[in-house]
Amino acid sequence: MTPPAPLTPSPIAPLLKLATIVLLLGGIGVGTVGDYGVSWDEGAEIATVKYNAAWVGLGREIPPEFQYDGVGFDGIAEAVYQLTEVVRHGWEGKPWAGVDFDGDTIASKAEERAIAQAIYRRIQVKHLLTFLVTLLAYGAVAALVAMLTGLDYAWFGPVVLALMPRFWAHGFFNPQDMPFAALFAIATVAGAAWVAESQRLDAQPPTLSWYPMMMQAALYGVGVGVVCSTGMGGVVLLVLVPITQGVVRGWGRMVTRFWPFYGVSGMMWAIATLLLHPASWSDPLRWLGSALLRVARPAWPGQVLFAGEFMPAAAVPWNYLPVWIWQTTPLLWQVSAGLGVIFLGVNVRRLTDRQRAVAVMVVLPLILVPAWAIAHQTPLYHGWRQFFFLVPGLAVLAATGLIWSYQQLVGQWQRFVALSAVTVAMSAIAVTMLTLHPHQYVYFNRISGGLPAAHGFYETDYWGVSLREAIAWVNAHAAPGATLALGGPDYIAQMFARPDLTLLDLKTDLDYGNRGVPPNYYIAMPYLKLPQIFPRCPVVYAVERDRVPLSLVKRCPRFIP
Repeated sequence: MTPPAPLTPSPIAPLLKLATIVLLLGGIGVGTVGDYGVSWDEGAEIATVKYNAAWVGLGREIPPEFQYDGVGFDGIAEAVYQLTEVVRHGWEGKPWAGVDFDGDTIASKAEERAIAQAIYRRIQVKHLLTFLVTLLAYGAVAALVAMLTGLDYAWFGPVVLALMPRFWAHGFFNPQDMPFAALFAIATVAGAAWVAESQRLDAQPPTLSWYPMMMQAALYGVGVGVVCSTGMGGVVLLVLVPITQGVVRGWGRMVTRFWPFYGVSGMMWAIATLLLHPASWSDPLRWLGSALLRVARPAWPGQVLFAGEFMPAAAVPWNYLPVWIWQTTPLLWQVSAGLGVIFLGVNVRRLTDRQRAVAVMVVLPLILVPAWAIAHQTPLYHGWRQFFFLVPGLAVLAATGLIWSYQQLVGQWQRFVALSAVTVAMSAIAVTMLTLHPHQYVYFNRISGGLPAAHGFYETDYWGVSLREAIAWVNAHAAPGATLALGGPDYIAQMFARPDLTLLDLKTDLDYGNRGVPPNYYIAMPYLKLPQIFPRCPVVYAVERDRVPLSLVKRCPRFIP
């Protein structure tokens, strides 16, 4: 089997097909962005921008918990929000008002609600922007599939990625991992193209090739710095290119010919990274060293639910990551990705330099990054969302495996049967996503037993995205002046609860059910033991998918006014 040439005589028809798919996905996303709730960390992401701006301006040290989170995307989202507010209300509207830059505690609950509403206005803009940025990952997957299999098949890559249920859902409410995943995918395309182009330039006299190669190295370094503005894990891209160069052209040539260009790329990466992280400005070298150490050994103090047991994130077993990947990736794409790896391995000598570069840039992170995390006992939590930047590469392999398998079938009947089987399998994934909407991020594949089998054994709605739906039910049924407590982030209740409802803080007002009068209504997300609080209050409503409760509403009838 010889892989197809990566070029087509007439690119117009394939590009139109690709544009149609991307526009269709974009239309679906923009049309449904308002259906998704607010995740636990979104307020903290907005605060990261606030604290970086405030404390740098005041000359104060940024707290460690805010020093290393990239503010690139969050800063752009805040700027877009400010611009939309100015367009709508003019400068007199003071869109920046309500942000407590001096760090003083907000005293009254009315002020807390006002701040929550200001955060929610930002989140509404940010959800749309998060999805639009995530669309870049779909374009990057199309480019990588085109480089491997030909432009005619580029459209299939975004389809595969869109049918990764968890990746699709996170593309709306995850401002941490999804912009990073999108930029990582784009940088993968750029890295593979740089390696392939360097082979062409290497054949020219040094006087002609030196300047364009140096410019490409500098631009790639800046690009990786931009990736690191959303997550310092992007530094692995600097290592991937030399390894890819060594595999494609030989290690001796890589060392003797290309090391100056990699040095320039690394220098430009460092400059761009430091410029885009305000926390580094007071002591760049110390910050950079600490940031790299944090990538190697991140810290998270919380607990996770794995295989029916609660455990610290730093103490999860070695199989935590493989189990999560296996359970939450559709089986069709797991098998297809395996076929893609087999085809790449069997035909590695027949591949062009560009195809080999793409293969190495895609496959190596899928192997080395999880292996590093397992070997170094990296704290893992929230499934495998920390590794969602690997999903586009997985989609590339899955699409490539199916495309090349299809090309091996010679008879029309064989191709018809194969296409029918794949269509049925893809339709099943799409139907499951529709039934879970807008909570596709709790997807578990059928071979693992689906969401019902995962309930009580693995984390489901660990970010409380379903809380908005539960609060809407309370808004529709609660008596005027009723009290409400939330087992989750308080600011989500402050965003969505009726203004006449009295909000009680689960910790300070009720001591987790150990003090005071129980609230009229208690809403709990399925995190740790929050659903077990107020055991005498019956469950009157549950946000469910596949007969599994995501958020519970408890009513304490004796205390209703």
